[in-house]
Amino acid sequence: MNKTSGSRRGCSTLLNELETLNRSLSSRGIRPQAWHSWIKPFGKGSALVAEIGPAGDLVRVSLLSPEEVAFLQNIAPDNQNSFPGFNLNCPLLRLDDLSLWNQPEAQWQVSLAATQQSPLAYEPKDIRRLARLLRDFPEQEIAPRLKGATGPKVQATLALLTRLAGAEPEPETFLRKLSRHIVLAAQQACIPRELALAVLYGRPNKKKAQLESWKITLILDVADLDAFPYRVADPAVPYEWSTALLASEPGSPASAPGASFVCGLSGQPDSPVGDKMPNPKLPLLGFTYLMSMNAAIPCQRRYKRTSTEIFPVGTRSVQRLLEALRHMTEDSRQHKTWAGVPNGFKDRRDLLIAYLEEEPVADVPVVGLFADADPDATQDLATYEARTAQIHAALRRLDRPGRDLHIRVIALSQIDKGRTQVVFSGRYSANAIYQGRDKWLAGARNVPRVATPFAVAKDKPAEWHSNYQPSPAEVMASFKMQWIRSGQQKKAVVENKSVPGVDLGRIYALMLEDDAHQQAGWLLERYLPLTVPLLIGLARPLSGRAKLPDSARKEALIVIAVYGILLLRQGRTKEVYMKNRDYLLGQFLQLADRLHKLYCVHERKGSIPPQLIGNAAISMAMQSPRRAFVVLSSRMAVYLAWADRSQDDDAGWVKVELGRISALLHGQDLDQRVSSNGKAELLLGYLANIEESEKQESLSL
Repeated sequence: MNKTSGSRRGCSTLLNELETLNRSLSSRGIRPQAWHSWIKPFGKGSALVAEIGPAGDLVRVSLLSPEEVAFLQNIAPDNQNSFPGFNLNCPLLRLDDLSLWNQPEAQWQVSLAATQQSPLAYEPKDIRRLARLLRDFPEQEIAPRLKGATGPKVQATLALLTRLAGAEPEPETFLRKLSRHIVLAAQQACIPRELALAVLYGRPNKKKAQLESWKITLILDVADLDAFPYRVADPAVPYEWSTALLASEPGSPASAPGASFVCGLSGQPDSPVGDKMPNPKLPLLGFTYLMSMNAAIPCQRRYKRTSTEIFPVGTRSVQRLLEALRHMTEDSRQHKTWAGVPNGFKDRRDLLIAYLEEEPVADVPVVGLFADADPDATQDLATYEARTAQIHAALRRLDRPGRDLHIRVIALSQIDKGRTQVVFSGRYSANAIYQGRDKWLAGARNVPRVATPFAVAKDKPAEWHSNYQPSPAEVMASFKMQWIRSGQQKKAVVENKSVPGVDLGRIYALMLEDDAHQQAGWLLERYLPLTVPLLIGLARPLSGRAKLPDSARKEALIVIAVYGILLLRQGRTKEVYMKNRDYLLGQFLQLADRLHKLYCVHERKGSIPPQLIGNAAISMAMQSPRRAFVVLSSRMAVYLAWADRSQDDDAGWVKVELGRISALLHGQDLDQRVSSNGKAELLLGYLANIEESEKQESLSL
């Protein structure tokens, strides 16, 4: 089946998409490593380690580097509870003399004089939170679930839980001891003094001229590390925690007499997942609830149910979904099964997951068909065709007679901290992918040659590039650029600004859906106001004035290709539109600029104005072709007269070309308004290299 199917509505639930992924993995006999939903990675950055002795007291403080923390995991059922690590609110101590905010030596002397009676910087609510993290949560939630765990990897964890339960540390006492041990660690050069002072008194903010609060990860561990085969903060330990947590979950209700709960996803007997879904930490999005609804919003209770009540799912089913999601978004699978794509409306990236339904773990980076890999300077101007050639070749090697391959695509966007939405989902056959790519590339080539120079190295000639083929992700990002001031970048002047873009599915529809005529027309109307100033500025350096930076010229190549794609999807081929009025009018404007420049070179001793007459008339031509033609003709009279008596070969050639274009425009309806398609075609005509000249002068930088 070659027909594509996709959804750009937010109604598709993440649970349904993950169930499809889970079934795809199961059908191939793939069972990802089982991880309990509470096991989550720490945030990026370094971490302090509070080492607890056999008597339950704080013995020592040490530091783990960001690289070490990246391999560790935590037990965190929600954002309020976690073990053995948690966010430590800083500062710990109150600094009475606020004038010392930028005097680290004075702060250090204050820290050396700190005692067990030094005032804390914690509010009562922070004290209650710390008490929960040190005593209540480990004792009431973690210890009962891990009590059946055996083996060397969990011995230190069980010992830590026993020590905390026996000591029942008071949060105020713990904070003061922690502060003292941080000072001792800094004295022994185990912790940088700058970090110690930031934890104790806050980070200095030069703009606000004050110390500000912040957070650092604090991990509880055993002090007598040599007494245990593995410490608590060891990368090998979390899997044992996960195994014990999974074993502590309620058993299958199928074994219980009269059990009647059936999972709405699997259709199998199961135990209810409860009133809260897991929230795994996903790349780019952070902690993400698999399903969440705000019960405080009245419409959410229209049918007397909300949250997990409206979709009865089982614990084991959710666990399998979680395992499948973790598997497909592992760090090692970046740019294979997941990548970031531009968000259509906000300055952040969404998470795109793409995989082969029949071969979900095949070594084919199918996500590269929809999203770009990390920027590579050596591939900066590599086209979409070149970047995806190997992916298509790998897909074709998987083709088998009588079997259709299908690619599933899911785009997830974070609406707010509590909600993540499926903003796009689709299922495409491999044949549809092949055909869509061919249509996309044909559209990018549906433009005349517009050559643009790019600097290579000092004292080396520029490289000329044309007919760039952008990726869907590049086009998506391009729709968020509002170009101003002809794309020029000056001091204190913004080159371009971000604006709300378009829905991700609209861009994919251009490549993969058969009927995109209306879609392309709407997109072109949306795109023109954003990009016209850039393309006008692309040709302005003909005057010898301000040059566009490479980033703007690269974007101009993308814009030109998008024009070609949008025109082709409306049935406007270059073989046809290059003979029509608007394209010819653009050529006329370019030739007017050339003649004006030649006149200035010869008659004004090379003094060229900031804007030539054709460039200045583009906006007028888009509104009233006849008026622009008449005004230009009158202004060009003096330049044409000069060309008649000039011995310059270029001037003679330009005059002949102007006559040729004028003859082609004769009889055209110059009073008819310029449509959106016509504006794009006019700009393409203005920028296109007139091949008879075989010169780059029209865009010379």
